[in-house]
Parts: sequence; structure tokens; C-alpha cells
Amino acid sequence: MAGNRTNTMYRQIADTLRDRISSGVYSENELLPPELMLVDEFNVSRHTIRDAMKALVAEDLIERTAGRGTMVSPRSNADAKWAVRSLADLVGEFSESEVTVLKKGVVSARSFPSVARLFALQPGDSLYAIQRVIELKQGPIAFHRLFTLMKYASHVPTDELGYNTLIGQIEHYCRVQAFRTRQVASAAAADADAAKALGVRRGMPMLVLRRTYLTRDDEPIEYTELVCRPDRYEQTVDFYREPSSKKTSSRQPRPRVRKAP
Repeated sequence: MAGNRTNTMYRQIADTLRDRISSGVYSENELLPPELMLVDEFNVSRHTIRDAMKALVAEDLIERTAGRGTMVSPRSNADAKWAVRSLADLVGEFSESEVTVLKKGVVSARSFPSVARLFALQPGDSLYAIQRVIELKQGPIAFHRLFTLMKYASHVPTDELGYNTLIGQIEHYCRVQAFRTRQVASAAAADADAAKALGVRRGMPMLVLRRTYLTRDDEPIEYTELVCRPDRYEQTVDFYREPSSKKTSSRQPRPRVRKAP
């Protein structure tokens, strides 16, 4: 049981430090607090702190140098291909983009039945919805639909809704945090709204990313749908092996092979 707690704690500490880096508490090229200070802050062993640091090093978020300490890595070139390593990467995905809000306001849950089911709403309930276009230097790259509950949207200043990252605004103003994000990627034909926003013909194949941001208790906070031009948008996902104190065996299990009669 102690091993499971340690494994959970290093993940929680890595999440906390990652959030601090993402929000600018620790700026790029800035030294993080020494290990002993983090041991005192989180009330864990030095080994647990080091496991958390290993996870962040694997994500290229920090750099560790003997005799100098642990430093926040410089941000990558904004023109580079974007990669997903953590939830924080999703939150900051379009930080270098230009956003045009097309629509925003209260809508009936009846008009969006699949989203209403996700939030466990009745047909007579309401949602807050935003439609916007995301552009980079090469032009529009994504038509973005976002939905959240009224209890969250009502706490965010109306003039800010749609112009910044919605999940970031909800976390800031509502004091609720996304613990994980479920993403489903698929292909779909551009509908009339997406075609007009992205400058493509209706029915053109598009990359669609559907994301649900959830709390630690698996309650949905935000649902978002990105209809992306595949000729302008590319997403890279990096998968990392979790740090472990035990040596991993190099022997791989052999698949069972049944001989034909």
C-alpha cells in the first residue's frame, strides 16, 4: 500500500509543478526551489520529489544540472510543430493564435442533445456555448465549438468569454480544476458553418478533435469540438514511460502461437 501511495504522490506533485510552470509561477530559465524545500512543502520523501522531477524532465519541461539545480526549460519556437505531453499543453495549445468569436451565449440543452447527455442535463436546461475561429499566420486552422455549464460561465466576466482559454478561465474564476482530458479524434465532412469559417468547400474531409475536461471525480467541466483543416493543423502526441524505482526487465513476454491442425 505504501508503494501505491508514493506512486500517487509523485504524480500529484508533478501535476502541481507542471501547473505552476504553465501558469508562469515558475518562468522559463528560472530555478525551481531546491529539493529539500519541496520535501518540506509537500511533506514527502526526497525520493518522491525526484520521481516527480524525472517525469517533468521526460516531458522537457525542466532541465537538471549538477551543481546548478533544476531550471524551467526555455519555451520551444512558436513556429515549431505542437506536441501534447500533458493537460497543460492542451490548455496552452493556441496561445500564439488569433481568435475571432462568432457567437456566444446561453443555448437550450435541447438543441445539443449529445452535449446535454454528457453534462446530464434535461431538455429544458441551459448551456453556455461559444463558436470561434482560430487563425495562425497561414490563415484559419480550426472552427471551435465550446460548451460549459451555466454555473461555471456565470462566474467568468462576459467580455472575457471566448477570447481566452475557457478551461483556464473556469479554473481561475470558479476554483475548479481539470484533472484529466479525454480526446477523441475522427474524420468528418465540413458542415456549412465550418466550411464558411475555414474557407473550404462544404463536405471536405476534416480532422475533428472532441475533448471533455473532467474533474478528479470525473464530472465534466467543458466539452469542446475542434474542426481542423488537415492541411494546416498537425498534432503530435508523445508517450512517455513512467519513472520507476525498480529495474524493468528486458525480457518481453512471448505471444502464444497455436499451430494449425
